[in-house]
Amino acid sequence: MLQVLYALSAIIANIVIAFIYCWYLAILGTALIILLAVTMCGLAYKISLLNMKQIQDDEAGRIAIEIIENVKTIQLLTRCEHFFDHFQKSSKSQKRSELKKGLIEAVNYTITQSFMYYMMCFCFALGIRLIYQGNKSSQDVFQGNIAMLLTAMGVMNSAQYFPEFVKAKTAAGLLFNIIYRKPRTGDLLEGTKPEIRGNILFEDVKFSYPQRPHQPIMKGLQWTALRGQTVALVGPSGSGKSTCIGMLERFYDVTGGVLRIDGKDIRDLLLFHLRTQMALVGQEPRLFAGTIKENICLGLENVPMEKINHALELANANRFLANLPAGIETDVGEKGSKLSGGQKQRIAIARALVRDPKILLLDEATSALDSESERAVQEALDRAREGRTCITIAHRLSSIQNSDVIVYIENGRVQEAGNHKQLLNKKGKYYELIQKQDLGI
Repeated sequence: MLQVLYALSAIIANIVIAFIYCWYLAILGTALIILLAVTMCGLAYKISLLNMKQIQDDEAGRIAIEIIENVKTIQLLTRCEHFFDHFQKSSKSQKRSELKKGLIEAVNYTITQSFMYYMMCFCFALGIRLIYQGNKSSQDVFQGNIAMLLTAMGVMNSAQYFPEFVKAKTAAGLLFNIIYRKPRTGDLLEGTKPEIRGNILFEDVKFSYPQRPHQPIMKGLQWTALRGQTVALVGPSGSGKSTCIGMLERFYDVTGGVLRIDGKDIRDLLLFHLRTQMALVGQEPRLFAGTIKENICLGLENVPMEKINHALELANANRFLANLPAGIETDVGEKGSKLSGGQKQRIAIARALVRDPKILLLDEATSALDSESERAVQEALDRAREGRTCITIAHRLSSIQNSDVIVYIENGRVQEAGNHKQLLNKKGKYYELIQKQDLGI
């Protein structure tokens, strides 16, 4: 950057000197510099477009990431050659784009590095004509030519940083797009901050994903969860159960109807405050590199050990922690790789409970566990939901039979709602689902 500024200051100074001694040459040189600048701007714009297209259409990069992340699966399926060929085909498109961009950069390099010689040629030709016609003395023409020669050298020195400038412009554009992008759910720190009690109402809710606006997921969904109730959402895959969880967390907003928390439109609530009053335990617990304690207290400051121990007790995690040499200070590894699935799930439950949420969201929290781990985690979940509103999703119906309300969702609408006994007596959709899972009823 300093070299570019030095070159620019030299260019300006030498143009001023050229105007003093021979303004004819100064005007000619300035016109050539402007022509060069316009050409470089056009080439820079073209290269920027190619860079953006490469980033948006980086199929080869996407495939490479998929291969690295799923290398074990690919090897087990003996599909290494298939993915290698797929990667090579995608790379050819990238190669063509790179060659096109390289040609433009080569043209730019040729123009900028030969600019001094074009400048000398035109300025000497004009200088000879001025001397021959007696318009300027040879001394003034010589000094003007030297000034324009130094100007051309400054242009060449600054132009060598042109490729870096284009790359920086593209990268900065992507970065600022992210920085200034406004979420569709609104600002995190805007809205009212009432005390959350835990009453939830889906009132004629309609929703479709932004990527598929013509494929509605919810078509007038209506169900209620009162404070302290456990409401289980069941139904076939793709019916909108997990979308309900995402809407409560406000990762998505309704496209029709209203979602209310304690009678207030969820969109009017302070988003940051709302999320502090909720906790989610999903199918695949997300742990971060660090100790068990750091993962439990993630985002919280000065959490008393009594509160941590209480959360661990509710999460049924004390037993396996007692067998670890470092106990709560045990390092979990990257993404929790040093712990089993059941252990990670119980840590995730403890992390949720240490925040004392008013609303607990459970999305297939036991579906990926073996029988023994599922039993331990289910006991923890039964303790965790006491005294708070709990929305749970489960395909294993044995885990939700004690729920206060069971809501059967299909095709974006509530088909049935009631407790386990009431729905069995109806002998409807829920009853059929129970029979398919061959549960004792």
